[in-house]
Amino acid sequence: MAAIGGVHGDVRAADGVTAAPGEPPLAAMILVVDDDDPVRVMLARLLRTQGYTVVQAAHANEAKNLLDSRRPDLVISDIVMPGESGIELRRTILDRWPELPVILISGYSAEGPAEFAARTPNTTFVQKPFAADQFLSLVDQTLTRIPPG
Repeated sequence: MAAIGGVHGDVRAADGVTAAPGEPPLAAMILVVDDDDPVRVMLARLLRTQGYTVVQAAHANEAKNLLDSRRPDLVISDIVMPGESGIELRRTILDRWPELPVILISGYSAEGPAEFAARTPNTTFVQKPFAADQFLSLVDQTLTRIPPG
């Protein structure tokens, strides 16, 4: 992942104030799923700097257990993980919670995952490494598309 220093942006309040139309939900909850501990922790830290609430899972089964008890506003998942892949996790999420947006990330070949994301609703693919500011912009854009609930 690209260096994350120097990221600028407004910090979201965690005080329950609702966002204006067209703005990401304030204090949105994001589930980060990645078997690589340093990457998962770094993504969680980056997202927290923007005021997001972050829940972490080290693999797809842990993520599914969390999803049964908490409903995040966004899932960010690595694709290549031991056991169930991020794509398999996305299929499960699509079956159970089709409105839940997912950003899939991978440092491996982008061709297959990019095609999968292009034909799967509420799914975006990002190739590693990526710039922190562009990633945060994608997160904001994805959360802004969530219908008011």
